[in-house]
Order: sequence, then C-alpha cells, then structure tokens
Amino acid sequence: MSRPTDTLSAAPGIRPERFQLAVFGALAGVMLLTRSHALTHVVHLPATALASYFVLGYFVRRASAFAALFALGWGIDVVSIGMLGVSDFCYTPAYLMLVPAYGVMWVAGRQVRMLPERAASIPLALFTLVAATFVSHLCSSGGFYAFSGRFPEPTIAGFLPRLARYFPMTLTSSLMWTGVAAALWMLVRTARPALARAFAQSKAR
Repeated sequence: MSRPTDTLSAAPGIRPERFQLAVFGALAGVMLLTRSHALTHVVHLPATALASYFVLGYFVRRASAFAALFALGWGIDVVSIGMLGVSDFCYTPAYLMLVPAYGVMWVAGRQVRMLPERAASIPLALFTLVAATFVSHLCSSGGFYAFSGRFPEPTIAGFLPRLARYFPMTLTSSLMWTGVAAALWMLVRTARPALARAFAQSKAR
C-alpha cells in the first residue's frame, strides 16, 4: 500500500507550499502598494490591513506567515516615517497593540477556514468577520487612545465618540476588501477546480 500524501500534493500540479507562498506574496504586494503610500497619494484607497490578515488566516495557517506579514508592515512604516516624510503621529508605544489587533483577524480567518465553502456558511463567516473587525478596532483604535500619550486623560466616555466615528469606516474597508478576496477566490475555484477540491480536503486535516 502506498503511503498517504498531502491532499494538496495529491492534486496534479498543485503544491501546498507554492500555493500558500503565492497567497502570501499577493498579500505582501497589496501591503507594499497601499501601506507605503505608493498608490494612496494618487487615489484614496480604504485600508487593506484587516482584510489581509483575515485572508492570510484563511489560506495560510502558519504563525510564521503572520509574523512575516507584520514585520513587513512594520518595516514599511519605519521607512515611510524615516525616509518618505510620513507623519509619525501614530508611531507611539501603542503601536504594539497592532499585534493583537491583527492577530484577531488572522485567528478569525483560521476559524472561517473550517467552514464548508457553500452559501449556508456565509452568515456565520460574515458574523465572524464583523465581530473580529470590532475587536480588532478596539485593540488598535482603543489602544492608541489609551496608550499613545496623545490624549492626556483617556476615558471610556471620551473614546466612545471616536468609536462611533471611525469604526464604520474600518468595518466598510474590512468587508469590502474581504469581499474582493472572496470574489478572486471564486474565480480561481472556477479556473482551477482541482485546486479548489484539494484545498477543501486540506481544511479537514
């Protein structure tokens, strides 16, 4: 009897490592274009970070991928502030709160990965995305308000107006870019059905 092989490897021409590397490369490219202001000085684009980490968690479960994408974002911020003249207003001790903020989205993506890819799973996946975005926003925006030192006397009452003002934009960006990623994945599923079948099998491992 032959030894069982990885389900992605079993599909002709498909290697799980190459597929995951392609996903990571695409997300890294998006981050380079949007976070570095390479495009945003030409056209305003909603922030892609939260959706990127959600998508990363869905397709790439390795913690090293999360760490690498976070390191890339940090490096872009350092270069943008130090060399490109971007304001350092948000670069404070509260920057560390981005670790749990992005981590929540990555974990949420990992959870949604376990759902069957069918229409019946959409409500739960959507609820997970919205809830994760809210918690992530509390970590990032709330962390900045509480720990950045930019606000002399932070209080919950003082933070609530900021939550009401900024969270809708954060949620819109998260939903929009995750929707774009889902649409692209549907196109890939149609063009490469063997990849889609193998990925579905790999989720059950």
